[in-house]
Parts: sequence; structure tokens; C-alpha cells
Amino acid sequence: MRPGFHMLSRMAFALLVVLSVFGGASAEEPVKIVAGPMFTVVDPTHLAAWVQTNRPEKLGFSMKRVSRDAERLLVENFTAEIHTSAERRNTASVIVPIPPAGDYEFGFYASTKPPNEFKMILDARFRLRTPPVHEESGRYTIAFGSCSHQEKFGEHQPIWDAIAREKPDCFLFIGDNIYLPNKLKEYPKSRAEVLKLYCDTYDHQRQMPEMQPLLRSTYSFALWDDHDFGKNNSNRTWPWKGVAREALNLYFPNNYGLPDAKGCFYRFAWGDIDVFMTDDRSFRDPNHDPARKTFLGAKQLAWLKDGLAQSKASFKLVACGNQILADTHPHESWGVRFRPERDAFLEWLWQEKISGVIFLSGDRHFAELTRKRDPKGKGNDVWELTSSPLANDVYKDGPTFESPDRVAAYSDGVNFGVLDFDTTGKSPRVMLRVLDVQGKDVIRQRVEIP
Repeated sequence: MRPGFHMLSRMAFALLVVLSVFGGASAEEPVKIVAGPMFTVVDPTHLAAWVQTNRPEKLGFSMKRVSRDAERLLVENFTAEIHTSAERRNTASVIVPIPPAGDYEFGFYASTKPPNEFKMILDARFRLRTPPVHEESGRYTIAFGSCSHQEKFGEHQPIWDAIAREKPDCFLFIGDNIYLPNKLKEYPKSRAEVLKLYCDTYDHQRQMPEMQPLLRSTYSFALWDDHDFGKNNSNRTWPWKGVAREALNLYFPNNYGLPDAKGCFYRFAWGDIDVFMTDDRSFRDPNHDPARKTFLGAKQLAWLKDGLAQSKASFKLVACGNQILADTHPHESWGVRFRPERDAFLEWLWQEKISGVIFLSGDRHFAELTRKRDPKGKGNDVWELTSSPLANDVYKDGPTFESPDRVAAYSDGVNFGVLDFDTTGKSPRVMLRVLDVQGKDVIRQRVEIP
């Protein structure tokens, strides 16, 4: 049960603050927000508000509920201070208990003297609705995308405007969210320099003006694929995976992995939609290792199966950087490179009769809708919606590979995926869509749970 919002006045806000020197900004320069605020859900009872400024500063944080009840204007205001330092990258996350359902305004303020007085930073106040109660039926929209190269299309990436216009409840960044160098020899030699490379690359992408309206109006969740984990086609042998985790948590704060399996996987619920964000790099055997056996690793795979088996949600989304169902092309995917493990997982899904499973994937630089049927005819069909790229070159020849499981494909431009759920009826349903940069549907498929 969520804590009552009145309790916030008695509770200390738990603060996760991660900061660093921001090159070029002096102490005399007025403080300003250069990225965010961005919001995410870090556990069933807490959300995080993330922000990045141009220089170290003490910030004030405000959460205000404004609603009309019986012709009475209700205003509840709760504040906290974030003491930033020059230690790591000028970002800060304030973690607060999720309040009761309603619309809230979140504000960040720059401090002045005396210390308890604050002034708003560039009208940095944003309206956001709280997440729905776990297992609550409703109408929800979840959008996702992959492959956003920070150096493509100059300083303007119009896809972010198109996504914001859809007004999704959540947006999932499902890999290749930035592009690091492709070869190990292109990386610096020291850990500090490598971390700076990761952070500089994240800064370049995160601070794009077009991205800010999306970050400020929805909840964001992320996982990685090879290009934001390390070099091209990287795997569990990547020497800088600890740096990758540190940078990911700096720019996408969340509770990742397990105590004995340090990866970027985790799960969250949105009403009666359970979302499993998976890590296809930290435990993966090398693609060309003759003895390769695992894509997700034993502990993550057990975590995923246990979560799916216990889930009571109408739909279970499994998001992954690589494709899962597609298996007739020569590139990376669970089905191509690690088919025995993938096939065993699908057989388990069908045998356990787990319904409502939809896979979300990226990586391929084109969009694709895939459906696999249980060859024994007993389990439910499983679907995979692939969307790629958000901001990168398109792989025009992607759909030319024969695939008996393909339902539709799109390779004419950048794109993003949208899932429109309605779980209020007797037969929960979802509309699977891929949209182009203009916001026009280029793939559309309705799926119902029998």
C-alpha cells in the first residue's frame, strides 16, 4: 500500500546525488538546467526525479499537488534540498515515495542567500501524473525505441518531437541509447578517462533540446545494448562493464540487477502491465565462441522465468536490445546466436501456458513485427515488435531476409514503437504500432488475450 501523501511532510527525502565538473561553466555563470527533469520509477513505492545543471549548485526541489475537490483548490507543497558538488557530472536524483493518484507539479530551484530562499530555474516546473496502482486495469500507452546516435542529423533529431506528441505514459530506451567507439583500441587506457568518455557521450545525447519535452512529460526507463555497453558486439568479457554500469546509473537511475548478478536488468509494473527490462550483454558468451551457451546468463534467465511465472498481469512485456524471435538472418539475436537456449525458453513459455507475452526489441535499424506459434499447438502465440532506429542510418535491406514468422516490416526511415493497452474489458487487448518521424502508423496490429 502506498504511503499517504501527508506522510511526506514527516519523512526525509532519500537523496541519490551524483555530480561532477561540467566543463566550461564558471561559478559566476547563472545556474540553469541543461537536461531534464526526467522521471522514473525505481521500485514499487518510490519514484526518482533526475536533473542536470550547467555547474555545481545547491538546488531546491518541490513537489506540489494541485487539484480541485468540491470546488476547493487543494495545494500541498513538499520541498527538499539537493547539495550538489563538483564530484561527478552535475546530475542529481531526488527519490520520493509515490504519492496518491493525481496530477503533481515538480520544480527545481537555484538557491540564493539566505539558504532557505530559492528562485525557479528557467521556469523549471513540470506537470506529471503519478503511476497507476499495481495490477489496476486501465488504458495505458507505452512507447519505446532504440539506436539513437548522438552525432546523427546534426543538432536536431525530430523523432523526439514525434514521440512527445503521442503523450506516452512511459518511454523505454531499449539499447544503443548512445554510440561509443566500436573497437577496444579506440578507448582510453585509464578508468577515469573511460568514464569521462561514457559521460561525455551521454551528455551529448541527453542535452539535445528536442529530447527535453519527452523527458519532462513521461516516465523513462532504460536498458543497454552493445553500443552503450561498450564496443560493437560486446559481451561478458568487456573490460569496462563496471564503468558502463556506473555511467548508466548516473544518467538513468534505477535499481539494477541482483546482488550476485550485476547487470542492468530489472522489472517494473504499470497498472496490470508487467515490464521486464533485460540485459543482453553482461552475461552473454561471445557470439563466435564455439562453446557459447548463454545469452542472458543462468541467474538472469532464472529471474525472468520466475517473474513471468508469478506475474498476474494481463500483459508481460520483455524488452531486450537484441531480437528474440527473429532467427533467419545472419546478425545478432537470441534466436540466431544462441538458439538452443532461446528455443528452450519458448518451449517453457508454451508449456507453462503463460499468456500475454510480448517481446520488444531494437538493434536492427529497421522495424519488424514477428509472431511465433507453438509447434505443438498448445501454447499462446508470442509476438515481437522491433523498432529501430530513432536517430541513425536505416538498414534498407533488413526486410529482404526471408522470415516465415514476419508479419510486417518497415525500412523507409527512423521510427519508434507504441503499445496502446486496454485491459478494462473481458478480453484485454493491445494495439501494436510503429510510427514514422511524422507520427504516422507504418505498422499496426491488434492483439487480444483469449
